[in-house]
Amino acid sequence: MTMPLIYERREWVARGGSIFIGLVMALMLDKLVVQHEPVQVEESIRITLSEPGVEAPQQEPTVEPSKPIRQPVLPTPVQQAIQPEPQAVSPIDVAPSPQPQANSVIVPEAPAVPAAKALPKVEEPPPVQRNPSAEGRFAQEVRKQIEQKKTYPDAARELGMSGAVEVVYVLDRMGKLLKAEIASTSGYPVLDQAALRAVRSANFSALPADAWVGENQKEFRTKLVFSITY
Repeated sequence: MTMPLIYERREWVARGGSIFIGLVMALMLDKLVVQHEPVQVEESIRITLSEPGVEAPQQEPTVEPSKPIRQPVLPTPVQQAIQPEPQAVSPIDVAPSPQPQANSVIVPEAPAVPAAKALPKVEEPPPVQRNPSAEGRFAQEVRKQIEQKKTYPDAARELGMSGAVEVVYVLDRMGKLLKAEIASTSGYPVLDQAALRAVRSANFSALPADAWVGENQKEFRTKLVFSITY
């Protein structure tokens, strides 16, 4: 076969194939359109059973009461009030009710209080005057009591200790010792303690009433001398 014939057959075959393919595609598109048509869905019918309705009671029509017709009141003549005559009432004898007799209570009479006797006027004693001489005598008595209680320690005497000790002490008005301490030392503790023992062991009497008037306590100072004499 020659070349031109071969080419012609190929064109016819190609044209026929394209036509066939076009028909096939048209058929397929037609089927697709048919398949995509909306399908009508039958709606389900719902049946509901309702209870029989209850008829509401019919209200009777309200009848408005007829208004009473007011009749005109005619004026009546004023009648004079007839007062009844008072009837005589017979007196009734009423016996008086017996009154309860009160129990007789005998109240004893209060004894007569004797009049208070006037107390004699107490005259206050005159104020006590301060007596310096009484104070001096008491101070000498206090010193005497301390001197009687003074003892020279043997150890101090043997060692040749000597000196003067001044003691300050306080007495109340009853002669009680309140405190005692060394005001001036002798230089030897042994002699100082001996002086304190003498003051603390002494017996003091009460302060005189005319000595140091107005003072509740009194301070005294006494010097005790410890010396070796041969």
